Amino acid sequence: MRIGIMCHSSYGGSGRIGLESAQELARRGHRVHLFTHTVPWGRWDPGAGVTLHCLDRDGGRGPSGLYLDWSEEDLRALTTRVLALIAAEDLDLLHFHYALPFALVAAQVKARLQDAAPLLVGTLHGTEVSLYGRHPALGPPLGRILRGLDGLTTVSLSHARLAVRVFGLSHAPAVIPNFVDLSHFRPPGTNGNGGARRNGRPRIIHVSNFRAVKDPRGLAAIFLKARARLDAELWLVGDGPELEGAMALLQRHGVEQDVRHFGLTPRVAPLLKEAHLLLMSSRTESFCLAALEAMACGVPVLAPRVGGLPEVVVHGTTGFLYPQGDQIQAVDLAADLLTDPGRRLVMSRAAAKHVRNFSHTRIITRYENFYYGLLAWRRGQQPGNGNGRGPVRLAP
Repeated sequence: MRIGIMCHSSYGGSGRIGLESAQELARRGHRVHLFTHTVPWGRWDPGAGVTLHCLDRDGGRGPSGLYLDWSEEDLRALTTRVLALIAAEDLDLLHFHYALPFALVAAQVKARLQDAAPLLVGTLHGTEVSLYGRHPALGPPLGRILRGLDGLTTVSLSHARLAVRVFGLSHAPAVIPNFVDLSHFRPPGTNGNGGARRNGRPRIIHVSNFRAVKDPRGLAAIFLKARARLDAELWLVGDGPELEGAMALLQRHGVEQDVRHFGLTPRVAPLLKEAHLLLMSSRTESFCLAALEAMACGVPVLAPRVGGLPEVVVHGTTGFLYPQGDQIQAVDLAADLLTDPGRRLVMSRAAAKHVRNFSHTRIITRYENFYYGLLAWRRGQQPGNGNGRGPVRLAP
């Protein structure tokens, strides 16, 4: 297949899934072109066989933020590049990860080329539905674009249902979950089953972009309550606008000596392998890639029961889910687990085993099958399985 993929170049979940899926598809022999604003931050592999198209290779955009405020000039430039590639390469399919601003480009491609356009596919990853989909000016036109795509997917059943409600879709998006590269994210030791014992002081880790939706202050409050009950430390990985406020709260309570901030780093796996528990405090999550990567490293997850998290974390088996905002229950669960090494070891092994269902090789195959189904539908060979003009089927 000849595939074009559009995604953000920052280190958020949608950008990483877009980048890593492009590289894996290229390794499988597909001709893949990747469109981003700047060179993708983190795990960009020039040897993977992907042709990279950047609007600004030397741009100064920070890798932690989600850059949505594209200028009209940038949108026109990206649309022009995509149209030129379609003409030169005869793309089979154009797929965007995260709707803003890439759905706008897909709409322009459709308006210009009509039936000669490649198959247009989108994946909804998070706040483009939960936040921007409800915006009175952005939501309605975005919904019209999504309803006109040839294929639409999202990362959890919860988010598929939310997209139907927010955008008034006649068909639910197909569910293809996020994935993890198990060659990079794996438990410490050589057996890969999560059985290594982590010794020393309990280490609670949090990995995020520290945006308001992650509720970093709530996370800090949970740690303060937990710190009053056990001798633990907090590792913060990432960067973002709400980090300063969370750190200020921790400093006001005099626990800064128990907190380590590692900043934004692509080397998250080595830190996870040293942690005892991943703590999340999100107000909502479409999926939570950080939880998946932690479990892949044999780290149990403690997270709120919101959005797609119950589809990732098996409560009582690979971690615990608590009611969002219930800091007391979160502290109780954290303290019980961190003071019970035997139970933590059992949960660590279960987490590493569960994540095999989300391996990048398995999930990329599901994307391939989704693409092939749409191509067959276009050729009249069988019904499609995307949203838009073809009938829909929720991926298992």
